[in-house]
Parts: sequence; C-alpha cells; structure tokens
Amino acid sequence: MFSYPKWFSPFLEPDCDRCSFIQEQLAQSGINSNIIKCGNHNHIFVQFSPGAYNGRFKLKTVVAHYDRVAGTSGANDNSSGVFALIEFARRLVLTGASHNIRIIFTDAEEEGRFGIKGQGAFGLSKLLNSQRTYEDLVFVIDSIGRGQVPVLAKTQLPLNTDKNFAGRFNFLFDTALNLLKEASPCSNFVLPAAFSDNAGFMANGIPAVCITMLPSKEATDYVFNLKRIPELEASVMNRSLEKDIATGTPEYILKEKLPLTWKLFHTQYDVPSTLDGFAFDLTARILDKIRELCIPV
Repeated sequence: MFSYPKWFSPFLEPDCDRCSFIQEQLAQSGINSNIIKCGNHNHIFVQFSPGAYNGRFKLKTVVAHYDRVAGTSGANDNSSGVFALIEFARRLVLTGASHNIRIIFTDAEEEGRFGIKGQGAFGLSKLLNSQRTYEDLVFVIDSIGRGQVPVLAKTQLPLNTDKNFAGRFNFLFDTALNLLKEASPCSNFVLPAAFSDNAGFMANGIPAVCITMLPSKEATDYVFNLKRIPELEASVMNRSLEKDIATGTPEYILKEKLPLTWKLFHTQYDVPSTLDGFAFDLTARILDKIRELCIPV
C-alpha cells in the first residue's frame, strides 16, 4: 500500500480542524497562507513570494476542497486532492523559480449538493470577480487518489453562452486535455462527472475545469455503460431525471452503473486502503505540467 506521510492519518480524524491543519502543514515548510472569509466559509490562499510570478504570462489557479461529508474520513474526496496540493506547494518552493501558480484550498464544496449558491466556491468566485476580471486558468483537483486514468470532467455549455466566455473556456479545456495527454499518453478520458468547485467558478463567469482519477477498468466499463444507457450521462451531470423515469430506467439502476470509486464517495468506505500510490504519482506529473504552462497574457 502507498506510504502516506505521518500527517495524513490525523487529517482524516473526525475532530480534525482541517483548515488550521492545512495551514500548519504549509507553515512547517515555510509556506505562508491566509484565510479569505466568505460568509461562514474559510478558504485558504497559499502565499508564494513575489518572485514566483512573471507578469508576462497568465496565472494558473489550482483548487482543491478540504471539506468532507460529515461522518466520513473523506480519504479520496477530497483529502487526496489536499495531499497532492500541499506536496505541490512544497515542490514549488524548493525550485525557487517563477511558476505563476496560485493554490486555493476551498471550504464547503460538498454544500453544492444542495444548490450551487451554497457551495463555497460560488461565494469565493463571486468575490474574486468583484475585485477584478479574473483571467486565471482555473484547474480543480478532486478525488485523485485512486486509479491510473486521469479524467477531465465533461462540460456542456448552454447554447446562449457568451462567445467570449465560451472561447476562454474552450481554450482552457483544450489546454487541460493536452497536458493530460502529455502526463499520461496512453490513458486519458473526457467523461461526464459530477460537478466539483468548477461549478461555482463557472456560475460566476470564471472558466474552470475539473480533473479527477479512475482505475482503468472502472473507466472503460463506465464508457461502455454511457453508450448502452443514454440516461446515465444526464443523471451524472445532475440534470433532470424525468427522461430516466419516462424511459423506464430507475435512478437506482443508473447509480449502480457508476464507477465504484464514485460510489464510495460520501460513505464510510472512502478510506485510505482504497487509494494507491500510482494515482498520486500521476497527479504530481499533471500538476508539474500545469506549472510548466507559459501562456502569454
């Protein structure tokens, strides 16, 4: 089994103050951070030195939510993403070179299950957009601790989407897909996936993509089920299930056809023993590819 750092197990404990814990872990590596409050939500912004930024190139924001469903350890969803970004921050500091990376650990992603306006990223992105036009490339990292296949979450823009926004989003999406192909040349998918913090950003006019991970067999089986059961995509993307009912495919059947990794979410079975080291190594390569992006302003 993958060898986790000593701090990972305490981070999963039910009474862990995860916000303070993350800041303490960063501080141990000499990395400063501050809290941006949006209502009752506390978002952690990593503070790199001014020398980390080059004004000639676009900024790249990498996001992972640190909250979890009550009563679960949230090992994959999304302690895995937090782990990956803490280690990424440490690597960035050690290089000492400019990288144009912002790292944000968000609060209350799980509240999006009850309506997008309750999601922490919704309030945060609204605040960011009120301060200036937010032109960063936004990459959301969610549940990346299990599997060998990087998945870029499929996004269908409404027909009436503003052309400028659509152009910015499509550029970001293509950029993300290309870097996944570079990091994992033999295996990557664009698949329907439940929205993460990318939904909150998108709702406030900030293009964002979500990257997750699946075991290879789960990914290929999911592709087969999507082709065989047209209603499955609508269910995953949180669209209306009226069509599902009309065609005689109950929601519980659709849920049975999801990858096992996703069925573990929000349950007591989302534990460290389900994770694997390959997934974290691949995620590190993906994050390094994001770091290497140099897109002129």
